Amino acid sequence: MEKKVIFVLVIILLIIMGKMCRGELFEPTMQQETTEDTAIERTTEMEESIVTDKEEFAKQEKQTNSGKEETIKEETIKEETKETTKKKTKETTKDASNKIAQSEDYMELYPDMYVKKQAKIPLATVDEDVLGFRKYMMSYPIQNAIQNKKKVAYLTFDDGPSENTIKVLEILRKHNIKATFFMIAETITPDQYELIQEMIKEGHTIGIHTYSHNYRQIYSSVKAYLEDFYLAYKKIYEVTGMQPTIFRFPGGSYNCYMKGMREKVIDEMNRRGFNYYDWQVSAEDSVGNPSRASITRNVLKDFKKYQKPIILMHDSSINALTVQALDIIIQTMKEEGYEFDTVDRR
Repeated sequence: MEKKVIFVLVIILLIIMGKMCRGELFEPTMQQETTEDTAIERTTEMEESIVTDKEEFAKQEKQTNSGKEETIKEETIKEETKETTKKKTKETTKDASNKIAQSEDYMELYPDMYVKKQAKIPLATVDEDVLGFRKYMMSYPIQNAIQNKKKVAYLTFDDGPSENTIKVLEILRKHNIKATFFMIAETITPDQYELIQEMIKEGHTIGIHTYSHNYRQIYSSVKAYLEDFYLAYKKIYEVTGMQPTIFRFPGGSYNCYMKGMREKVIDEMNRRGFNYYDWQVSAEDSVGNPSRASITRNVLKDFKKYQKPIILMHDSSINALTVQALDIIIQTMKEEGYEFDTVDRR
């Protein structure tokens, strides 16, 4: 009996153990539930992550596309702005050209009246020989007096040549100094050609003053001034064989006759490469009733105010008193430590 009971118990135990091995005996444990929940949560998180990544990618793609669109838009605006600017520039240039053509047609006049290497436009019409005068000036040695800022005076004589010019030259030779002569070309006669050529050989500078010295005529317009200047230019070039590059306005560059046209005349002469010179000290030898004493006094009372004074005097046929005063003027200035040179080297 006992053996049967034991047998039955063994069988029951084996059945229970078998069920336990197959997992059929008990309900799923908390651990199993947790594992399953975790798996579900991970699956959900993965799905959510995928959705989030898709959304982020879509957002980034949208931003990229938006950025590209903005860039394209900006580039388009820049191109349009650039084109607009170019168009406006062309229109402005065209308007300026039209204004020049209308109001400054004198710029087309006298194509041979330019100082080559100084003029601000190409010069195909100027002969190479025209550079002779400039070559001469460049060959004249530069004095240390100018470079070292020593006191240098520049004697200038207007309205020649005349018999007084010859006397002035004699005094200049005596003191071994150079000067500048601004000539009235209309008064130059064939018998003076040799004198003018000799002046250049001695190291003096010849400049243009005017052809007619008729203020009302030459200052009536820019064209009128150029016409008078061209006649003087041709005359001096013919006599010397060299191109005059400097000039002095009759009455100076601030005379009342130039009112309203001063800047235009100066701009045009600068454009053509010419340099003009006014003065700081005047002998007043062609104003009122000068005397030898007044001429001397007018120069000597003012020249020491300047380290490099340009002194205005005259050598026309009516200026004999200037000749008489010149020697004492030069001697006094030398005693004050001044040297002398031509204005184109100032």
